[in-house]
Amino acid sequence: MARLRFFLLLGGVLLIAAAWPTLRNHWDKWTGPPGLDAGVSPDIEYWCPMCPGVASDWPGKCPVCHMSLVLRQKGEMTPLPDGVIARMQFPPYRVQLAGIHTSRVEFRSLVRETILAGLLEPVSEKLDDLTRLTLATDLFERDVGLFKVGQIVEVTSEAYPGQSFPAKVVWLAPQVSSLSRNLAVRLEIDNSRQELRPGMFAAARVRVPLGGLPPSRRFVLDAWRDHTMVSLGTATMASAFGMVPASGLDSLLHGAVQYAALSRGLVLAIPESAVIDTGAHKVVFLEKSPGLFDAVEAQLGQRCGDFYPVLGGLTPGQTVVTAGAFLLDAETRLNPAAAATYFGAGSRGGAGSATPTAAITGLSPEDQRLVKRQKICPVMGEPLGSMGTPFRVVIEGRTVFLCCEGCAAALRKNPAKYLAKLPK
Repeated sequence: MARLRFFLLLGGVLLIAAAWPTLRNHWDKWTGPPGLDAGVSPDIEYWCPMCPGVASDWPGKCPVCHMSLVLRQKGEMTPLPDGVIARMQFPPYRVQLAGIHTSRVEFRSLVRETILAGLLEPVSEKLDDLTRLTLATDLFERDVGLFKVGQIVEVTSEAYPGQSFPAKVVWLAPQVSSLSRNLAVRLEIDNSRQELRPGMFAAARVRVPLGGLPPSRRFVLDAWRDHTMVSLGTATMASAFGMVPASGLDSLLHGAVQYAALSRGLVLAIPESAVIDTGAHKVVFLEKSPGLFDAVEAQLGQRCGDFYPVLGGLTPGQTVVTAGAFLLDAETRLNPAAAATYFGAGSRGGAGSATPTAAITGLSPEDQRLVKRQKICPVMGEPLGSMGTPFRVVIEGRTVFLCCEGCAAALRKNPAKYLAKLPK
C-alpha cells in the first residue's frame, strides 16, 4: 500500500490535468457574475446605449462612458437617436481604403459675391454733362438681400484695366419680375474725371461679408432664444420627475459664442464637399467615434465659394466627412441593413418600438411575461429593455418594471399618477 500511494497520487494529478478545462468551466459558472447566466453565443452581443459604436461579445463596461454593457440579440431592431437618418460603421482598413477624410465644423469669414453688368447711360439730358453716369441692370432674386439704397459699390470697365470708379445704389425696383425672376437696380457712377463714356460696358463686383447681414444676426438670436426655451423646458420636466435637471448654461454659452463670432464677421460653416443634396434635404455625415458615422440633416444657407453657412443641425467642434461622404450615402442606400446588423439600427415607430428580447432574458419566466405585458416604463414612456434589463419595483402590492433604476424615485413619490398608465 505504501508503494501504491505514489501511483495513486500520480494518477490523480494526471486525471486533474486531463479534466482541467471542464473543471475550470464549472468553476467559472459557479463563481462568475449573474450576467453570465445568459451565456455567450454567436447570436448575442453586448453594447452601450450611450456609445453605439461600442459592442462586444462579452459582458463588461463601456471604455468610453464606463456604463455597463447591455445584452441584446445581434441584428435586433432598435430606434435611431433623434435627428439621425442613418448610421454606418467601417473598420479602420475600409476607412483608409475608401479615402474618408474629415474636418471640424468651425467659424469662418464667408463673403457673398455677385456681379452686376450693363451699359452706361447719362444721368442728365445734356449730352455734354458726363460727370455722372447710370448703370441700369438686373439683380438675381437670390441676391436681393445683399443690396440696399445708398450702398456704395465699385464699378470697373475694360477700357481702364485695374481702375475702379465709385458708385452708389440709387434705386431698387419695388417688385421682382414674374417672368425673369430678377429685380431691376440702378447705380449712379461718379465720373468727375469724365473718363467713362455712355454706351460703354461696365461691371460692378459686390462682395458682402455674410456675418454683417441682418438676416444672419436675426437667425442667431432666434436660435439662441429657442435653445434657451428648450433647456428651460427640459429642466422643468426633469424636476417634475424627481431627477436632477441639466444645466441650461450650455445653450446660453453656445448662443453667446455664435453671437460674438458673428460680431467679428464669422459664421459657422462646413465645406461644400461634405454636403449631400438629395433635392429635398441636405445631409451631412458626422463622425461620432472612430469609424462610426451618423447621417443628419443640416439647415444650410446659400453657398459662398467652397463653403456653406450653417443655419441649424450642427454645432461647433463636430466632425463632418469631407471626402467619402458619397460613398457612405451610397452604402446606406444600397445596403440599408448593414447598420442594423451590427448596431441594431432601425426606423422609429417600426420594429424598434417592440420590447428588446435580449435585455429581459435574465429575468424569471413570470417577470418576462409581466414585462411583455407592461411594454413601457410608466415614468419615461420608453420601451422596457431599451436601457438594459428592466428594474423591478414592488409598490402598493403590485410589481412594476421601470426602464432604469433612476425612475424608481419618481414612481415612489407619486405612485397613483404612474400606476394609472399601466394595464390593469
